[in-house]
Amino acid sequence: MRKLTFGMSVSLDGYVAAPGDDLGWGVPSDGLFQWWSDRVAATGTALYGRRLWETMSSHWPTAGQQPGATPAVIEFAGRWRDMPKVVFSSTIDAVDWNARLARVS
Repeated sequence: MRKLTFGMSVSLDGYVAAPGDDLGWGVPSDGLFQWWSDRVAATGTALYGRRLWETMSSHWPTAGQQPGATPAVIEFAGRWRDMPKVVFSSTIDAVDWNARLARVS
């Protein structure tokens, strides 16, 4: 049996996104970013809903190749690409980046 770990960043008032669904408020410090990266390295399979999948898959596949990418970003991007992922959605038809789609109704 596997262990399920749930992780989420929230502000002190418990809100996940700023108005307009902006996630920019949650830019982590170097230490916090490394902590999350280490959690990803220890993860066997990541589970995503459609909205978070769209956010992550639009950024991380090439984030490590962007000008100015830090060593921590390069490391995390590689870990993210390599990690198996399951995306739960009833509205998208396909996923990529080492992910499989689990259709929900």
